[in-house]
Amino acid sequence: MAEYWISHVEKGDKQVKKVKAFLNTVEGIKNPNIYNKDDVVKSIEENNDNWYTCVLKDKIGGKRVWEKGAKIHTVDIEGTKYIRTDGNQRDSDNLGELLNLEEETKDNESYKKTNKNILDV
Repeated sequence: MAEYWISHVEKGDKQVKKVKAFLNTVEGIKNPNIYNKDDVVKSIEENNDNWYTCVLKDKIGGKRVWEKGAKIHTVDIEGTKYIRTDGNQRDSDNLGELLNLEEETKDNESYKKTNKNILDV
């Protein structure tokens, strides 16, 4: 059983498309990966993994410090799976107010272009 912390989300119409999540280990949280919503559902239901939201608590010396948030569970509404942090049985995903994955990706690409000479060293 593994534990993942979701920091960013890409949303579609009432549904999460992708998430950016860290694997939490005894050594701390590992570099994030991008997961499709179906991967999250499968991980929760088949592997009995624990998924949580997380928020950026602080930046210390260029290092981000994340804080564990709400536990995520699945809901089945007429054969469609949703992921939620609340107890509502609704036909939509709800992970609270997480950072937008698309904006974060754009920010990273802009940073790399702006700092190309530094990054190429």
